[in-house]
Amino acid sequence: MIKGVNKKVVEINNPDSIYFEKAVFYIKPNINCLPQKLVRLEADRFINSLSPRTPRILSIAKVFLRLSAAISAISIAVMFFITNFM
Repeated sequence: MIKGVNKKVVEINNPDSIYFEKAVFYIKPNINCLPQKLVRLEADRFINSLSPRTPRILSIAKVFLRLSAAISAISIAVMFFITNFM
């Protein structure tokens, strides 16, 4: 049983997440006046910080693989040109 609870709550339904359907934020008791737009921006910023990000090493690996594929395609085109036209 909870007695004497007086909390200000912000509830966001359907946040832009594939994992969560609702986010609930409890506003600190010392905050008296808070613009709704600011509350939404801060809540969205926090929710976005929780979403999974691609680790940097995977991004570097993808760039390396694309670069090596491009170099391979260019070398195949050059070899084709050399063998057929020279």
